[in-house]
Amino acid sequence: MEAGGLAAWYAQYDFVVAGFVAGLAASVACGFGALPLAFAGLRLEERVGLGYAFAGGLMFSASVYNLLMPAFTVGTDGPPELGSVLRTLSGMAAGAAFLWLIERNLTPEHLQTGLLRHVGGRTEALVFVAMTFHSIPEGVAVGVGYGSEAHLAEGARFGHYIAIAIGIHNIPEGLAVALPMRLGGASIAKCFFFAFLTSLPQPIAAVPSSLLVWMFEPLLLPFLGFAAGAMMYLVLMELLPEALERHSRNEMAWMFLAGFGLMALVQVAL
Repeated sequence: MEAGGLAAWYAQYDFVVAGFVAGLAASVACGFGALPLAFAGLRLEERVGLGYAFAGGLMFSASVYNLLMPAFTVGTDGPPELGSVLRTLSGMAAGAAFLWLIERNLTPEHLQTGLLRHVGGRTEALVFVAMTFHSIPEGVAVGVGYGSEAHLAEGARFGHYIAIAIGIHNIPEGLAVALPMRLGGASIAKCFFFAFLTSLPQPIAAVPSSLLVWMFEPLLLPFLGFAAGAMMYLVLMELLPEALERHSRNEMAWMFLAGFGLMALVQVAL
């Protein structure tokens, strides 16, 4: 493509590039969630179960405040509509069923093949899979936001606000991804990379969704529900039972609430 043609294309589709760059920045922010784990004073080896409970609180809160509640109210100024709720809940059931199937097939042999062999054990692999799928609807949301800026006058700056919000809340989500890996002995650099990797679907999904707002917007609700269902299933079936095996119920409950509250504060602050 000649320089003039490239400039004309960019002038017409600059929102696509903006959406991709914003999604990529949000992915890097997710990697930053691993950085607090570099401090030796945390003594993670003594607090494995508490770390799982804290990560579970982060993920459960993100499922509620960042996925389910926005899905229930999207496109309406009043109370949630039954159709939106049903589409979201059907996606949630599909997400839980998907992770259940992954869990059943996550044999020791599978953990030693492909990308999963670098992640760690069973819990780390399930967290990685769940958080990666969680990133897809966020990338769609970024792309739809930037696509709306291009096609709707009232949507000006909408994509910017969505990208900033997702980037900020990606930091504690990155912590939720990195924590089980760090507890398993992974380096900070490896934790950063895999936390970043779980959010890589965001810039990838942002490109087609910004170009095809009319097609991706109806799919956003089941996508959001799917990601929420996968994460909530993971928390209830893997992280909390692991925490209960290592620490008392009181300790586990307080750490879960601390993680839940932190993510809720991030959402309210935005």
